[in-house]
Amino acid sequence: MRVFTRRGHTAARLPDHAPGTTRRRRSKAAVTMAGLLAVAMVFTGCASSETEGGAAASAKSLRESGDGELTIYNSYKIAGLDPIGTGTNWLFDWGIAENLLQITDEGEVEPWLAESVTRDGDTRWIVTLRDGVTFQNGKPVDAAAVAAALTRQIAKSTAAQVYLDPATTATVDGDKVVLTTPKPNAMVPAALAARDNSLQIYDVAAMEAAGGDSAKIVGAGAYSGPYAITAWTPDNLVLAPYANHWEGTPPLKGVTVRVVPDEQARLAGVRSGEADMAFYPSTSAKLELQGDKDVHVLSSELALQSLLVEMNLKAGIFTDTAVRKAFTAAIDYEGIAADVGNGQFAAAKSLYPDSLSFAVDNQVHDLDEAKRLLDAAGWVPGGDGIRAKDGRKLVVRFVTQAQGPETNDVAIAMKDQVARAGFDLRIDNAEDSAAVKKDPAAWESSVALSGSLSGTADPIQPYLVRWTTGGSANAQGVANPEIDAIGEELRGEFDTARRDALLERAQAILVRDEAYVVAGTFKYFTVVAGPEWADYQVSSVRRHITSQTGK
Repeated sequence: MRVFTRRGHTAARLPDHAPGTTRRRRSKAAVTMAGLLAVAMVFTGCASSETEGGAAASAKSLRESGDGELTIYNSYKIAGLDPIGTGTNWLFDWGIAENLLQITDEGEVEPWLAESVTRDGDTRWIVTLRDGVTFQNGKPVDAAAVAAALTRQIAKSTAAQVYLDPATTATVDGDKVVLTTPKPNAMVPAALAARDNSLQIYDVAAMEAAGGDSAKIVGAGAYSGPYAITAWTPDNLVLAPYANHWEGTPPLKGVTVRVVPDEQARLAGVRSGEADMAFYPSTSAKLELQGDKDVHVLSSELALQSLLVEMNLKAGIFTDTAVRKAFTAAIDYEGIAADVGNGQFAAAKSLYPDSLSFAVDNQVHDLDEAKRLLDAAGWVPGGDGIRAKDGRKLVVRFVTQAQGPETNDVAIAMKDQVARAGFDLRIDNAEDSAAVKKDPAAWESSVALSGSLSGTADPIQPYLVRWTTGGSANAQGVANPEIDAIGEELRGEFDTARRDALLERAQAILVRDEAYVVAGTFKYFTVVAGPEWADYQVSSVRRHITSQTGK
């Protein structure tokens, strides 16, 4: 068995970059963020109870809150409770479900339900479980239970199958679980730490008894997290503390997550005291609430979530590479962060956050170049400044996401920026942006809360679903053989330096050569909190509630 610890890992020198690009210098965060990529290693030790997920509120805050209840107003529905379906990433966020591994806000991969995960050869992973863990219904989280959950997910979850080939097996070897992949798979640690509904651990018998009916999962105690589901609808989730949680009885007496689509209603709830926190505020909320001593706008330490600007490659003006390049050159990325971010955005110079070792600075605002490209492509400015060609205006139907008001903020800033090059950006703030994008004739470009990293800072899963041919989130219609080949190689590449080089080459294609996609900006995760929660630490990786929240 060959094992490398993170501290003992030394990355090789990375290759030189193509002209016109700059490689980001790695910060302290960049070194630790390499955790998910440095996968030829062993993960051992104890999960942090002090900073786990960054979602710890001070003891003072809980005392001042009086009743020990936490009420959150959120903008996204909780679609279902069975992880083989979709929309169950919230089980991770709200402290219900747990994974074998996790990534901390500092970017460190560490054990969670597993005590250790060790790679034994190229296709075999050994999982040693933490002692004394039980599901909320009292059943043990032992090797048989974990193997059953992994097996069900691998067989039935499309999210899990992005990470793991369906031929992957999870078997019991004494008190350990052995995960065997049909070929080398460097995505296993990311899969075991993923926020999405891929490899969460649960009581399979309880889940199967529900038969896909989420209402029957309520009260079944099928998960192992610090809070158990006592009531659920897609618009309302009610949780109670699990007294026998392996980290100890959680401090909150209860948690309610209520879906309130209107942002002003969410903010009003915090102001009135009906809610303790409001999630997904717009960037203007910080200015709106300025001077209000009873309301606090709190943000995560790292800006990891990119708001991707994607071009429709199936129909319309962006089937022309020159027009795509002109559009991306016309965007003032620094201006978006400075003009509308109000401290909640970090300027995007790359498809990835600049704290990451593989981020390449190749997103460049160059208005003169944008105009030159459009001139050469035959787009002529009109009297109103909007260009036209063969009687057709240079109109961009730009889809934003109503549930994510930040996307509209970005669009408003972009509208004036790209107009200087001759584009007419027409904003469609859609309730269901994904549905709009299913029709290639209905849009030219979009921005959404869809990132180049997963919720747990993994770059490979988003790469595969967004930019490889036939990817489940590839609404653009990207079909590039080299991008596909890079994706396939990334799946099985254990060497960190080589994986960095592959991701750098991919960025050259996606951003510089083809202008398929850029990051409009990077977003700090932001929460509006009432006075009792002024010390709440916002998680960069969306672990909003842990066993320590409110302690």
